Amino acid sequence: MACDLTPESAVAASAGDGGWGGDAGGGDGRGGGGCSEGPDGEDSNEVLSLVQAEELAAARGVQLPDKFFAAAAAGGLYKSVLERYIRLQGSSGLNSFLSRMVPFMRDRLLADPRYCFIVLAEVGIDTGCATVAEVRKRGKDFWAEFEFYLSDLIVGIVLDVVLVTLMAPAAKLGPASARNTNGLRRALGRVPSAVFAQSAPGAPRYRPADRLACMGVKFLEYSLAGMVCGFVGQGFANGLMNLKRHCCGRQEGDVEVPDVVMTALVWGLFMGVSSNLRYQAVFGLERLVDRTIAKRVPNVAYGTSFALRFANNVVGGENFIDMARWAGIQ
Repeated sequence: MACDLTPESAVAASAGDGGWGGDAGGGDGRGGGGCSEGPDGEDSNEVLSLVQAEELAAARGVQLPDKFFAAAAAGGLYKSVLERYIRLQGSSGLNSFLSRMVPFMRDRLLADPRYCFIVLAEVGIDTGCATVAEVRKRGKDFWAEFEFYLSDLIVGIVLDVVLVTLMAPAAKLGPASARNTNGLRRALGRVPSAVFAQSAPGAPRYRPADRLACMGVKFLEYSLAGMVCGFVGQGFANGLMNLKRHCCGRQEGDVEVPDVVMTALVWGLFMGVSSNLRYQAVFGLERLVDRTIAKRVPNVAYGTSFALRFANNVVGGENFIDMARWAGIQ
């Protein structure tokens, strides 16, 4: 049966674990369904040897990435994954470029062709919503506090990419991946990329404990990302504030320079709790649409993603400013 690359079928066919538990060789055999029907009625996956994979790639004029080569040599490469990669190389635009140049994005594009759209939509929506929210919240003080806005904007853009990527499923290249992982990586490999992530065809189904563990793992991942970006972003903003005051002198009504460490902690708390819960909900609603309406009208999935993420960013942008002011950092 031909491999369908609609959003739902791509994720179902090759979803592996995201975040710590996942890369192209995601753990515990969760990834990598296939594009042909198995005896149990679920998708199964033909496995190619190294020679077969090289022959197929050469016939299509595509060079195997190092990770594909290693997977094929270790225990075989899923044919459906290689076929999706070949199709990506045959396309034009951003997806083709990223699949060649950025391995971790390639792995996610192979699992979900909507990945780049979601990242770009997230960045565009967040930039617009953050600007509107900042202007509304700061009012006449917007330009006087422009450094805060610029800091939040830069940190927000970086975090948008991190948030989407950590929760995105990653394609599993072959059946040998789980056998080649150590104890910690194997344990993390049992954790889905998102609480509502779909179990891959032919792999053990995620247990409630696995999904609960996902909340804890994402709390740690998101908090760490938030603290690092918050520290760097606030350091940048503080540098701009000090430079402006050095050149123009202090003005009446100037706010105190925020503490960098406290700002980083607030970002970590915001990301680990608020962003974690909101993005898990968005992921779950997107999956619900993929499994229902989008099966009949695939393009609905794109519109739904945009609408959900727009609403999510409006809530998140204002929520962060309230939290930052509550903590006394803005």
